[in-house]
Amino acid sequence: MKQYNVVLFDLDDTLINTALDERNAIESVFKNHGLPFGDDVIEVFRKKADWQTYMLGDFNAKAEFTSKFVQLLDNLSIKEDRAELIDEYYGIMQKSRTVTTDARKVLNSLRKRGYRVYLTANGYSDFQRNRLELADLTKYFDGIFISEEADVRKPCKAFYDYVMSRIPESNISKVLVVGDAQSTDILGARNARMDSCWYNPNHNVPKYQSTYEIDDINQLLLLLGKKQ
Repeated sequence: MKQYNVVLFDLDDTLINTALDERNAIESVFKNHGLPFGDDVIEVFRKKADWQTYMLGDFNAKAEFTSKFVQLLDNLSIKEDRAELIDEYYGIMQKSRTVTTDARKVLNSLRKRGYRVYLTANGYSDFQRNRLELADLTKYFDGIFISEEADVRKPCKAFYDYVMSRIPESNISKVLVVGDAQSTDILGARNARMDSCWYNPNHNVPKYQSTYEIDDINQLLLLLGKKQ
């Protein structure tokens, strides 16, 4: 097994279960307003969202975390009380903090094994850092890098250049990128010529090749042993 010194973790749907938080938020809003809710609504939310717009839009917390919800309302032809629905959804998502099962254990174990652990996330700085605090995850990281602060997003190589210029590791072969998103984490690692570990709990078909693949966050502890 190759030896690494640094692990770069993604946040959404890697350490925080954003998909579950989104589902719960949509269910809460729809039921509060007497709108029908079921798996069919979530299927529309997942399949018809414009992911490119979501990933590459302007740095605006509310716009970023409501864009998919707005598209859901459009796709379901929901026109009444839209502003109220969007505000309510955003208010819930601001407090979203459902931590992936065993994520804290894995982060703590890696630090104890001698790895330097960093967070690398797309999004609006205050919004993401607040969620980290609410989830009690901030303490596990040697540093936190948010795309708004870097003024560039994953999967751009420039984002990883920004990170590397600010950590005590100059050898990219000693860095492992861990994340769930093929279009940002795995492609981003490839663009930066870094090794990657794809967290794929839903057993999706890959678009880009990762160095490793896991379906349980605990499997990282099998890949990354105690530092020599």
